[in-house]
Amino acid sequence: MGTVSKVWFATAVVAVGTAAAALFIARGGGTSSVAPTTPLSVKASLDRNAVEFGDRVSASVTVLADSRTVDASDVNVHQDLAPLTQLGRTQITRTRRGRLLVLTYLTHASCLDQRCIANGRPKRVALASARVDVRGPGGGTARASWPALQIRSRVLPGDVDQENPPLRSDATPPAAGYRIAPDTLALVMTIVAVLLAVAGVLLGGWAVAGIVRRRRSEARRLTGLDRALALAREAEARPPADRRRALGLLAGLLGGRNERLADEAEELAWSAPAPQPAALADLVTQVEREVNGA
Repeated sequence: MGTVSKVWFATAVVAVGTAAAALFIARGGGTSSVAPTTPLSVKASLDRNAVEFGDRVSASVTVLADSRTVDASDVNVHQDLAPLTQLGRTQITRTRRGRLLVLTYLTHASCLDQRCIANGRPKRVALASARVDVRGPGGGTARASWPALQIRSRVLPGDVDQENPPLRSDATPPAAGYRIAPDTLALVMTIVAVLLAVAGVLLGGWAVAGIVRRRRSEARRLTGLDRALALAREAEARPPADRRRALGLLAGLLGGRNERLADEAEELAWSAPAPQPAALADLVTQVEREVNGA
């Protein structure tokens, strides 16, 4: 296996590992170990236990089930929030954490009925229990009781006696709305994170492979006259016989490029006494300057 092939093989291994790590981190690590403690669990809750007449209340029914035996489409929630008046449609959120299936049914309601008024005194309202029916092999029925809700009057006896009674508005912020569902956005961001991680690794591998190829190309280009000059430089510190051979090789390669320098190299190669290192160095420098343009 060549060096470039080894670089790409290592890059592929790192890319796979990076993608797996990105998926593991994006999905929350060890969520696969989460398992339900009971086959079916239901809880009903209110965002507050005391409100004034006309205030909005958020009622949530949370269902916990085993995703191996229960599918979200098999779950039906029946709830009657009377005397509260439901405001808008029920919002359903589905979440999976390993084997644990979590379904949340969020309903906004407000007490606008005459039954919520108790002659200026707070009134305690009890809501009917929520019932959850599950079809299929993991099916069954479960109920959950709502906490008691206390509704206070907005008008006190002292307010009635005033000529200009104060007016108050509901400062509760509206429910959050999403152009893209959070689960969908999380999935898209996970895919983008994985692609960016893999792209970064591949880009690094491409850069390393390019460096290796460039160095190989530079090594291949060191042939002919360049190699002869390099050998002549090395021969400066070698015995006279090596200096003569280096000069002979250099003279042969200069024959088609610079006849004058070729003649000088050949004359120096066979000169008596043997060519000296200083003379060889001067000739190599002259060839590099005039022929190679160094």
